[in-house]
Amino acid sequence: MAKYTTEKGRFTGLGPFGEGRDVTVSAVSESRNAPVIELYSRKDRKKTGSVHFGRDCRMGSVYSMKIKDIDTENTLYRLRLGKNEYIDPYAKYISGNARFGKRDGFGAFIIPENDSKLRGPHIEWQNVILYLLNVRAYTKDPSSGVKHPGTFSGLAEKIPYMKKLGVTSLILQPAYDFNEVTDNTMDGIRRLNLWGYVPGNYFVPKPSYAAGDPVEEFMRLADELHRNKMELIMQIYFLPEHTLSFIQEVMRYWVATYNVDGFEILGADLPVKDIVSDPYLTDTKLIFSDIDPDHIYGRRMPVSMNLGIKSSAFMYDMRKYLKGDEDMLGKVSAHILCNPEKNAVINYITSYSGFTLRDLVSYERKHNEKNGEGGSDGSDYNYSWNCGDEGTSRKKAVNRLRERQMKNALMLLILSQGVPMIKAGDEFGNTQRGNNNPWCQDNKISYLDWEDRKKNKELYEFTRSLLELRRAHPVLHGRYAKKMYDYISCGAPDASFHGEQAWNQSFANYNRHFAVLYSGSYERNANGRNDCDFYIAYNMHWTGHRFHPPKPPKGNKWEICLSSGEGKEAGIYDPEKNELAVYQRSIAILMTAADRTGDR
Repeated sequence: MAKYTTEKGRFTGLGPFGEGRDVTVSAVSESRNAPVIELYSRKDRKKTGSVHFGRDCRMGSVYSMKIKDIDTENTLYRLRLGKNEYIDPYAKYISGNARFGKRDGFGAFIIPENDSKLRGPHIEWQNVILYLLNVRAYTKDPSSGVKHPGTFSGLAEKIPYMKKLGVTSLILQPAYDFNEVTDNTMDGIRRLNLWGYVPGNYFVPKPSYAAGDPVEEFMRLADELHRNKMELIMQIYFLPEHTLSFIQEVMRYWVATYNVDGFEILGADLPVKDIVSDPYLTDTKLIFSDIDPDHIYGRRMPVSMNLGIKSSAFMYDMRKYLKGDEDMLGKVSAHILCNPEKNAVINYITSYSGFTLRDLVSYERKHNEKNGEGGSDGSDYNYSWNCGDEGTSRKKAVNRLRERQMKNALMLLILSQGVPMIKAGDEFGNTQRGNNNPWCQDNKISYLDWEDRKKNKELYEFTRSLLELRRAHPVLHGRYAKKMYDYISCGAPDASFHGEQAWNQSFANYNRHFAVLYSGSYERNANGRNDCDFYIAYNMHWTGHRFHPPKPPKGNKWEICLSSGEGKEAGIYDPEKNELAVYQRSIAILMTAADRTGDR
């Protein structure tokens, strides 16, 4: 065993810090015992020495020591407390853990540096389209056609696809080095944690998500996204015992080192107010679920609008409306226009947990038997409807209805004023075979089958067209909430609700149909002209309805620009009667035929 010269370190931060051939290691021990630094050869993983912290190397619960004249490039380390040997939680680089399902990692005395000048595009919330995915599951299936499946490189290969779809911002399920190896095996099934909502080595890109060097590969992914004017947002899961200073250090590190554009922060008892007010993160998107912005800001307006709040109420209410529940119009109409000033509201109908969009219209109950918990896991509150047949169906009427229902769900999501979040694969009808909690399914249940994009080309093209429509027309995604009155004296409110007759809304509990009119006079398009008017008729009733929209502005006419139905189900607009026939369980959009340059 080699002997090393040591001296008291500097208590300026935790983890390893290199200084030429010297390295300082600072570590925490909550017990009375000091940790031990175990050194290993990078070549063969054999132990080369042990370094004990001296008595003068302690400040509170922190120990710091400088190890002099050490081959930092070829030496690895772990910390040991008693008999327990572990990777330094503040390590910035891990050697090993490169195979998913096998944990053999060591800390390394390598401090990543990013000299890239490619910074994020800082897309304003009203222009954001979020796309939630799992790095491994997204391209692991051979059908993805990428060179390095299930990796950061494989994900980078799909950037042209995502950009063409209309995505602006990726949300990655945990991509730091979490421990995927679980301790239990149930019903003979070895379960690997594919999702990663567990503690981990928070400062390190997950080595098993890389084809080569994980640090360099993650940096290239961020650069390639930024080169394409897209954003990279990371989910990070913290425990209640993680301190504010630790949480801030982790987030600041990813922003400074990897140019990450934002975070979705998960966990219980999070210090949300302190995180949001961190001056280092005012340009960083911060996403939380179901919090009260008034608790954070009070009556004051935020200096920077970087906070996004995910709305689970949107998901539940829209699912209920989609399947035809009664007394939903008041809630649905409120969700459609919800667009607060202090924060972005993030809408979603599907997420990492729960059914995919395809399964939402194909199953009435979860099918989690393969998870090894006897079907007891996963939510029972899915608010789904199988359209008349559980699971895969050969009935043409059932399958046609399912296609329409998936389009309806996408329209409810993307045509709402808030920020839409799409679960990856929903755009081409990905299925998890009714499993609504596949956290342990590192297999085809979770992997995207890219052949579905060919099989369901119509759904994919519909999603792309819908996103393009939203992007091209600011009236569909304004920066500010609609005021619902004519405050510029143009002859129409910025937004208004209607029943079958114009200006006569009816949100009675038995109704399942209504319409919303957006006046383009309140927004300017990319050419600096008034935007188009839009009349969107929603009908989740099991019978068709005839709507009579307000007359279009002088010199314009209504035309159907998009509908969830096909053929006879697409809806018919009769300009002579000014009547829009909307098929059962469908949505139709009328749009003025041309941009307007003048007043009404």
